[in-house]
Amino acid sequence: MDDGLNPYSPGAGRRPPELAGREPELRRFDAIIERIESGRTDRGLILSGLRGVGKTVLLNEFRRRAELRHWIVAKVEAGGDRPLGALAAQALAPALRAASRNTERRDRLSHALAVFKSFSLKLSPDGGLALGLDVEPARGHADTGELETDLTELATELARAAADQSVGVLLLIDEMQDLARAELAAISAACHETGQLDLPFLLVGAGLPNLPVALTEAKSYAERLFEYIPVGPLGPDAAADALTVPAHNNHVEWDSPALALITDVSAGYPYFLQVYGNMVWRYASHNPIVLADAEVGVLAARQELDSGFYGSRWERATPAQQAYLRAVAEGGDEPSSTTAVAQRLNRRPSELSVARSELIKKGLLYAAERGHIAFTVPGMADFVRRQTL
Repeated sequence: MDDGLNPYSPGAGRRPPELAGREPELRRFDAIIERIESGRTDRGLILSGLRGVGKTVLLNEFRRRAELRHWIVAKVEAGGDRPLGALAAQALAPALRAASRNTERRDRLSHALAVFKSFSLKLSPDGGLALGLDVEPARGHADTGELETDLTELATELARAAADQSVGVLLLIDEMQDLARAELAAISAACHETGQLDLPFLLVGAGLPNLPVALTEAKSYAERLFEYIPVGPLGPDAAADALTVPAHNNHVEWDSPALALITDVSAGYPYFLQVYGNMVWRYASHNPIVLADAEVGVLAARQELDSGFYGSRWERATPAQQAYLRAVAEGGDEPSSTTAVAQRLNRRPSELSVARSELIKKGLLYAAERGHIAFTVPGMADFVRRQTL
């Protein structure tokens, strides 16, 4: 097959050529946007699921759709050493510069820009977070140094300015589970206040399956503040569409046995579908693609996943941490109790708390629920079990 025409695109957050199976999430987002533009308000969305299910792809698609409607849009990725306030300010600055150039009604927006300047200067006194905004800061607004207070005031003023333009403010936060508890509380408070004031401020967050619990622990009302949408693997029909539609658009078909093999080995996970599809296309010698082509592609894809997707995570763990991962893997991909993991290692849970914490920080595990731990990526348990001591 001509590799230059390969339609499959594995990658972190990269939009697949066919965004199959996500119509419910897209329809829900579109409905929220339309409600807000018509003067109503709605809850924000929280997407949760394992890595590789396409949460970031959805966030990027939401962003694209809101920008086409001239919303004020900012997308941030949590994690690392930078606090939420600085990440939000840096992401909002270009959207606000664009808004200041494209609006004719400036009074409300000018005040919002001044509040944003005040907010950003508190975080970065050198002005680096507000480059290109030629306004004086609104001293005494959003500059207390208390994130919950300042972020709420900033969100309120930006939403009022957006409402003046018959649009809204959309803040997208990826890897949201990595925010500190105080940061989760602050963004929840901002959503709560703007919602009570019927202002068009919309948060869409994405993170691991423990994100809903983290939010409700940060603010008890968060369970009512957001609409929680689990994002999982695609069903058989959507998984088949993710493979066949891009191929058909390039005048290539799949026969049924080949298609069944790839939808099965990928377990419907969008990232895996792209990896397997990519390798099958690369090595296929038939049109339509037949079972023999798919089997060769599966071997190549598994080697790539082992060396990259899984192997890179495994190599980030120390020998002691790898021993902990092996103990977790004995329970498969489902959450294991920390007590059971400790028993497998003939240790007390308290003796393993440091290893567990470090593996969570490295993104290999997450706290699935109180007293339980699980892998952040599907299929990791099988990979770990195949590693020799």
